[in-house]
Amino acid sequence: MTLSDRVAISELLAEYGALLTDKQRDMLSMYCEMDLSLSEIATEYQVSRQAVRDSMQRAIASLEEYESKLGYVRLRSEISALLTKVDESNWKDAIAEIASKLEV
Repeated sequence: MTLSDRVAISELLAEYGALLTDKQRDMLSMYCEMDLSLSEIATEYQVSRQAVRDSMQRAIASLEEYESKLGYVRLRSEISALLTKVDESNWKDAIAEIASKLEV
């Protein structure tokens, strides 16, 4: 898993982590945010490395499904990009565009 994959999963975890089981959330956090290996996580939970991998894959699939249905991470990213474009001369246009995004 690349660094950009870990960052993307961390964003999904921050938004939708409460919808996962405690174990799935903790394992993903340990892997993506604490940079622990699958073997280290397996030792922590006293399970096989494969069990950790399977649990994490199911959790990632769930997070991706939540995002595809709800789109909060994408929406936050779009609004953030719009806000960086705001300056004193066009703030009204940017606010109108943000408002239209929120009407989804």
